[in-house]
Amino acid sequence: MLIPLINCGCKKNPFDYRTKYLGNYVFVVHSSSYNPTDGAIDTTYTLDGKIDYGSDKNTILITSNGITGGDYKIYEDGTVETEHCSGEFATSDKLLYSCYIHVSMMAKWSWDVVGEKK
Repeated sequence: MLIPLINCGCKKNPFDYRTKYLGNYVFVVHSSSYNPTDGAIDTTYTLDGKIDYGSDKNTILITSNGITGGDYKIYEDGTVETEHCSGEFATSDKLLYSCYIHVSMMAKWSWDVVGEKK
């Protein structure tokens, strides 16, 4: 007798290298910016967020406070990147990354983020 295999539609796949990084996180963000109107602004804040599977098999999706931060390309060694951000998982429970946007000679923004799994 053959036993049929049933795909339960379960979200996590134990054979996917991204699985160990998924979950709820607390993100501590250090933000720096400069523009001619406001001058330099430097602040640190904390956000609750989540890391989930991204839209492609080699991406993760980072969201915080209901806002999607977008898909990050992730490599098997835990390195992550987007157009303006790069970083790595120091452990399966801790993400470190930085983002930098240089709009013009007069305006720029940067973020250093530490995400720790809850």
